[in-house]
Amino acid sequence: MTLQKIIAFTIAFLVTSTAFAAQAYPSRPITLIVPYPTGGAVDPVARMYGQKLSEAWGVPVIIKNIPGAGGTIGINQAAKAEPDGYTVVLSAGSLTSYPWLYENLPFDPSKDFTYIGLAVGLTVVLAANPRLPVNSLFELVEYAKKNPGKLNYSTTGNGSLSHIGMELFKQMTTINILHIPYKGSGPATLAAVSGEVDLVFDTNFSLSPHVNAGKLKFVASTGKKRAETTPDIPTFSETYPGYLVESWFGIIGPANIPAEITKKWADEIVRINKLPEFRVQLQKTGLDPIISTPDEFSKNVRADMLKWKKVIEEAKIPKLN
Repeated sequence: MTLQKIIAFTIAFLVTSTAFAAQAYPSRPITLIVPYPTGGAVDPVARMYGQKLSEAWGVPVIIKNIPGAGGTIGINQAAKAEPDGYTVVLSAGSLTSYPWLYENLPFDPSKDFTYIGLAVGLTVVLAANPRLPVNSLFELVEYAKKNPGKLNYSTTGNGSLSHIGMELFKQMTTINILHIPYKGSGPATLAAVSGEVDLVFDTNFSLSPHVNAGKLKFVASTGKKRAETTPDIPTFSETYPGYLVESWFGIIGPANIPAEITKKWADEIVRINKLPEFRVQLQKTGLDPIISTPDEFSKNVRADMLKWKKVIEEAKIPKLN
């Protein structure tokens, strides 16, 4: 057999093997990594997806919580897994800010992943202690300009999406509001409820119970349009066009997952997100379903990485260890 025939045979074999693997996929249990502790907003999402995927594909979907280092430990395990579609991770959108926030990040979000599909969106909202004499973004900016350096806001920590999202707003409006980081959503929210801080930037999932109890008041949400779960909250962009902070969770896997397997995953995510009962389940927890293709997801990640690089550098946010 000539060298040319050997090469042709090898290529044909590889193509056939890949096609067969994709056709047979999945044939064994799948691991869906959650890179955060149990009990957070993402946990029920992973379990809802796991159940629906298992029902559709006839194999167990094992939810594996691997928390630590802002989610980077679990995400890194997915990056280093075999690219066969059997290990994926439900990652938050904060992944797009990691290269500019972490000193020794063990993976590169632009190279080390297959972006399979966006799963859900979280409505990020700015809320205020009721004693603060503002009820809109415009009033907040006017008050901040008349009282420079006197206002502060809490978030779940340095480098969180809420932190860099507020820094973006400060850069757009040239206001001076002090950031007070807390270790997690609960302490950050309670600080605003008690009046220890004036404002809190977090998800609707975390803040709604306190707003409903009259202990906080909503000011604005950060998405492109008003969320289905919170249609009464105006968006930042209604007052300040161009402002956008999208908080999402998406399913990603290691780089080079075969295209046929990626498509199986992406099609199934879309199918699940269109199920009426699934949408109702999500919205009960303050989440919004998102429909995307792998290409749209990948483009979204690249755009967010460029945006957060600029914001983080201008805000001089120190790198995390």
